[in-house]
Amino acid sequence: MSTYKTDLQKYSNTPTECEAIWGVELRDAKRKSRWPAWCDVAQSLTGFLLALFLFCHMAFTSSIQAGRDTFWNLIAFSGGYFFDGEEHLWMHVVLIGTISILVIVHALMALRRFPTSWRMFRNIRGHYNFLTHRDTTLWIIQIVTAVVLTGMVFAHVTPMITNPGELDPNLSSVHTYHNGLVWTFIFLCATELHGMIGLYRLAVKWDLWGIANHRETLRKVMYVLVVFMIGCGSLTMWTYYSYGKYLVQTDQVEKYEPQVNWYK
Repeated sequence: MSTYKTDLQKYSNTPTECEAIWGVELRDAKRKSRWPAWCDVAQSLTGFLLALFLFCHMAFTSSIQAGRDTFWNLIAFSGGYFFDGEEHLWMHVVLIGTISILVIVHALMALRRFPTSWRMFRNIRGHYNFLTHRDTTLWIIQIVTAVVLTGMVFAHVTPMITNPGELDPNLSSVHTYHNGLVWTFIFLCATELHGMIGLYRLAVKWDLWGIANHRETLRKVMYVLVVFMIGCGSLTMWTYYSYGKYLVQTDQVEKYEPQVNWYK
């Protein structure tokens, strides 16, 4: 039986500094919900999967540097061409749709942390100016890039879902040309910054194998990855843009016919 005589006595606990920061010793709370914890796990898991996808996506798109045939064959693989020598467009839709669902779930879970009023934004800004902590700076960058990606990512994936047949070296290049270098570069930087910073923050947050004790080294690795990914992406972006410009100006906008087919 509880030793408390009244609710006022029961719930009048004043949390210590440690309790306020870490959220421990919450035995006097009226309700204990596990949903915040599950949402946090969902955000971390979807973020981790999307960050891994960024590496795969970079390798996939950068394959055009090895030739249009290489890029075409990789697209054909994701379309199940190796099954029967035919491209199955629905497989592209399933793959891109799955990634889109991960993006939506991740965004919804992350919205819990976004400032929803001017007062919250002012408090965050004051906290940032007072501490001038590098991890806080990285978190601010993640918020900014998240806002940018919210307006750009669905414009990127929607054409691939609605017209999967246009996943092609020629048509993808033309699409990049029409989007322009500025739009594509902003999208590239926002994506890679958000993803690589996210991986760093996940490593620190969950502290697997005591990795958070090497935070400075982790940051350096993260900086190298950001430069590497944006550098590779910029070269690939220029290749697509240049080839797309050539196709449009010479009026040769049509699907690519491979010279080398890995599946025949």
